[in-house]
Amino acid sequence: MTDSTLTAAPAAAAGPAMPANVAELAQRVPGFIQGARWFWWIAGLSAVNVACDLSHAEINFVLGLAFTQLAHAMFQSSIGIALAIDVLFIGGFALLGLKAQQGATWAFVLGVGVYLCDALLYVKFADWMPVAFHALALFYIGRAFMSLQAARKATGIR
Repeated sequence: MTDSTLTAAPAAAAGPAMPANVAELAQRVPGFIQGARWFWWIAGLSAVNVACDLSHAEINFVLGLAFTQLAHAMFQSSIGIALAIDVLFIGGFALLGLKAQQGATWAFVLGVGVYLCDALLYVKFADWMPVAFHALALFYIGRAFMSLQAARKATGIR
């Protein structure tokens, strides 16, 4: 045996290194990234809904935001205002997705709060299929957040 073989064995036996920060820990938590990516799905499908609305298509995705649909209904004569609201919400959810994947607690809290309010708009209009899909998305987002919080507690990473 060579000296390099002898020195490499103890490091391998020690197991994987402890994550240095929350972002690194988030990448290692099983199922976390998939849960955090729901924010991107929301943003993406909302953008498709906006494109469908602008092209007068009669389809939309139930996972998309009611806020953007409401903006287009309220500002039919001022499409610029509706598009500004679209950019705000769609861009906001894309940013939330990025920050959530990095383990930012605020991104989860803000995203869940806004998406819950969005679901309540669908409840107000008795549109139950989007409410069900919002609940499903919120479940997976919440599960990802809780798993990260448990991993943070277990590792002592703040």
